[in-house]
Amino acid sequence: MVYRIVLSIAVLLGGFGVISVATNSNPDCINLYVDYGVLGEPTVEECIQWVDEVKALDFLKNNGFKVQGTAKYGDAVVCRLNNLPGIKEESCEEMPSEKAYWAILEKRKQLIPNPFDLNGKYTWAQVGINELSIKPGDSLALVFADNGNVRFP
Repeated sequence: MVYRIVLSIAVLLGGFGVISVATNSNPDCINLYVDYGVLGEPTVEECIQWVDEVKALDFLKNNGFKVQGTAKYGDAVVCRLNNLPGIKEESCEEMPSEKAYWAILEKRKQLIPNPFDLNGKYTWAQVGINELSIKPGDSLALVFADNGNVRFP
């Protein structure tokens, strides 16, 4: 009896997750969100048509974004995006300041919905931008941290 109740709840929650996932993502594109924050450029929100899995760094470069890493950590870290912040504010020799940096966030398309995550929220990327793989239906966000604060999309 308890098994049936637990199974019913799981199916019900899973059903809501399917509805949430199906209505909030386009399976034919990678959703890109770029928030320049205090750097003054307009926020970018685009659904970019894509077919296969791709590294996030390659995806950005293939879509006209200029990405610069650091001398010490290479392409694993985003030091500058489209030349921002400028060289006077950030040398890009080592890790950018913990107060002003590009946060890399991701939101995955869920084939099997997580019943405990009905909102499908962005999370911190767990690898460098050069190793982060994304595919159609996923979302990638780059948000410039202001005084250490990151505004999640």
